[in-house]
Amino acid sequence: MAELNVQLARAVKTSAVYDLVTCLPLALPGIAGVYLTILDTLNGAVGLGGHVGDLSPLAIMFINFLGSLISIWAVLRLINPSWANGLTDVVVRAFFSIAMLNAIFNGVPGLIGVLWVCELALLLVQAYLVHRVWRSEHAAVLRPSAAPGFQAHAPAE
Repeated sequence: MAELNVQLARAVKTSAVYDLVTCLPLALPGIAGVYLTILDTLNGAVGLGGHVGDLSPLAIMFINFLGSLISIWAVLRLINPSWANGLTDVVVRAFFSIAMLNAIFNGVPGLIGVLWVCELALLLVQAYLVHRVWRSEHAAVLRPSAAPGFQAHAPAE
């Protein structure tokens, strides 16, 4: 059981580090545009197709908001890589994966497909470990109790 908790904590921290590496630059107003330009250039250099295009100041503001929230969420998971934070991250990654697939099918740069694979891998590993920890902690509750034998209910004489 202890080893499972260690594995889950490691997975939660790994996903948090991934989020910081990929999203912290998006939280910073002056850096987000440069970061997106670098990603767009990298995307074109490897021939993955698609283009970021020009973003309005409003779009950059929302990118900064999202980058800030993801970065703060990542720091929280680094400080407290708990079962509950792992489960919450699985749910968040499920929503993000759906949004990323939608974007992929609507022509965003192909590099998002690579990030989607990483997102899905982190989701599946954490979901598996969250489930395993929950099952092991609740195994006694999940096992049906032995039904009392017939003699336990025999009428008194």
